[in-house]
Amino acid sequence: MQRRLSRVASLCAATLALSSGGCNGIFGDNCESTREYFANEVWGPVMSKSCISCHAPDGAAAEKNAEFILLPSSYPGFLDANYENIRKLAGAQYNGVPLLLAKPTGAVEHGGGRLFDEGSDQYKAIEKLLKELEDPVECPAGDSAAFAKVKTMSPEETLRKATLHLAGRLPSDDERARVKDGGDDELALVLREVMGEDAFYDRLVDLYNDLLLTDRYLAWTGFAVNILNDEDFPNVGAWYEGQSEDRQRLINQAVAREPLDLITHVVRNDRPFTEILTAPYMVFSPFSAELYGVSLGFADPNDPRELKEGTLTVVSDGSPVAYPHAGLLTSPMFLNRFPTTPTNRNRHRSRNVFKLFLATDILKIAERPIDPTEATKYNNPTRDDPSCAVCHKMIDPVAGAFQKFGEYDQEDFIPDQEWHQEMYSPGFGDEVMPTDQYGSAPAWLAARVAEDPRFALSTVYTVYTGLTGLQPLDYPADDDPAFSDKLAAWQAQDAVFNEIVDRFIADEYDLKTAIIGVVLSPYFRGVNATEELSAAEKIRLSEVGVGRLSTPELLARKIEAVTGVRWVRGWDLAEYLRTDYQILYGGIDSDTITQRLTHMSGLMSGVAARMANEVACSVTAWEFTRPADQRLLFPMVTLDHLPEGDSGDPVPGAIDDIKANIQHLHWRILGESRELDDAEIDRTYQLFYDLWKAGYANVQSGSEDEWLEWACAGRIDPRTGEELPEAEKINTDGKYTVRAWMGVMIYLLSDYRFLYE
Repeated sequence: MQRRLSRVASLCAATLALSSGGCNGIFGDNCESTREYFANEVWGPVMSKSCISCHAPDGAAAEKNAEFILLPSSYPGFLDANYENIRKLAGAQYNGVPLLLAKPTGAVEHGGGRLFDEGSDQYKAIEKLLKELEDPVECPAGDSAAFAKVKTMSPEETLRKATLHLAGRLPSDDERARVKDGGDDELALVLREVMGEDAFYDRLVDLYNDLLLTDRYLAWTGFAVNILNDEDFPNVGAWYEGQSEDRQRLINQAVAREPLDLITHVVRNDRPFTEILTAPYMVFSPFSAELYGVSLGFADPNDPRELKEGTLTVVSDGSPVAYPHAGLLTSPMFLNRFPTTPTNRNRHRSRNVFKLFLATDILKIAERPIDPTEATKYNNPTRDDPSCAVCHKMIDPVAGAFQKFGEYDQEDFIPDQEWHQEMYSPGFGDEVMPTDQYGSAPAWLAARVAEDPRFALSTVYTVYTGLTGLQPLDYPADDDPAFSDKLAAWQAQDAVFNEIVDRFIADEYDLKTAIIGVVLSPYFRGVNATEELSAAEKIRLSEVGVGRLSTPELLARKIEAVTGVRWVRGWDLAEYLRTDYQILYGGIDSDTITQRLTHMSGLMSGVAARMANEVACSVTAWEFTRPADQRLLFPMVTLDHLPEGDSGDPVPGAIDDIKANIQHLHWRILGESRELDDAEIDRTYQLFYDLWKAGYANVQSGSEDEWLEWACAGRIDPRTGEELPEAEKINTDGKYTVRAWMGVMIYLLSDYRFLYE
């Protein structure tokens, strides 16, 4: 059926041919799609209030196997699912009247009774929807009017933020030039190239570890190896203990990171992202392959980044059997990170399948008061008590997919183990798993999860949270005083997510497409409002372009990207933000601390202040030991560039060079393009001048030493810890320019625009 949009588009083209006017009166703010009409006029005012109590998945209508089922707003993608269900039932009639109107008006038997009268507002809303569904309206793609007052980053600014996020570096001059000339289209191409770098896959590991939390097993050498059973994997015993300490660490890391390595392997090789669940293999590095006893023939047996696909063979009743691989679902580390017990019966794993891969929080779906005494009335409350069954009829079938794994050794595959007869049969949704599939139950489940629309939505949610630090908006509560504005915010975000999901699926589940979609969205690029916002608009745009506090890992990469050095401990050159200060700066340990802090605390601000001081101290003098064309921070000045001469008169040429270098630092550190006469450049220059003036006077008077602090002297290469040749060292600062520039560096590195995105 040709959609009404096509007819309107044709009319628009004809109108444009005859006049200089446009079609803003047809499209633009006045275009309301049929889906939007359903959301605004039918779902919210009518069905979410009058129908959902019986037609929810756990309602009276569902118990009678009614076809008309409505998902509540706690389900991901509920609006599209409900819209599609209504579309399928729209043609059903009784005596020429649509059933969706005949039942609630009492024209035909209806278990819920008469809900409203013919001709009422509710009736008219549903009637109009059914009429529109005969020829649905779809509005043209493009930026929603919801973001009309959002000031977004330019393509160049977006490139800088994205390359820092995705690869921990600043864009090259060539990349900036390409994006400046080619706009967003070229930006998307450059980002795809960036996502081919090793650093991107390191970032991807961080992003997905926030979900899987398997880096818990990196806490100490041997943690991951020691949780594996030695019957299936005999090398976890004496063989592992016989390896050198360094090799033990590499083996443990390879075993612990195996689920994350699978994700990077799928993305690096441009496979459909569904393969993270459906993969009939496991990925091995040279180190994990050796431990698991798998021979794969690696090109470099000492390269931890080299990954190869393989399969495991384990032992059952003394005989070798094939391990039932299904991507992450059967990863030994995944099974151990989300364990089961004899009483839990894989329900914990099931809940996390919904949470991690289907964007579904089972506990939120069934959030309601429960009388614990009611369960005592039933022999099997998980199936027979409606207040229990609402969750268990979703959780238990999925739990059945893990039926062949042990309840003590979590990764132990037991082919003869049977499912619990008193629980719901293994399956997914309305589909019951055939008994002849029990031996490969994880693969059966993985195929269905990957095909479920919620998998794509869940992936976009994960990318969105990883890049913005924000959680997707929840559908607002009906009694919220700001319901209409929060609903508008939710609908705008839902539309953006749906557009990204559609492109993600159309590109054969290419994760890079989802990442580019989020990067190009207002949620990543928004920086300000174009004009003063009303109270309602502030609510609607409250989640757009919010400053994201950099995680410890992101900040560590950013420090190195802009200064060329890392903030490290002196004794082992390990990064502070990945060791001593990882938790203090709001990070996670993937064990007891699994939620990142998103707002700066007093303690965190102290860490940031120390970082700014120590990085400025370590890098400033050292930069001046290098040739000007090799400097990242001070390419336009020397230590002899002084604002004033010996007579106290200004030195215009030197001042111009100092300001030009300050302009360069504002771009390099803060990502700001500012003119030389900008007030911010003047403020930073004034800081430099005041520090230099007072400090130089102190050195001249003898009240302050010309010798630099030992840690701040230019005597070692801070990248390697190696001592510089004597002729290159800078140990003194008689003109006080090193310390003046150090103050500027502290000022910029502690700026919220550096600490936040």
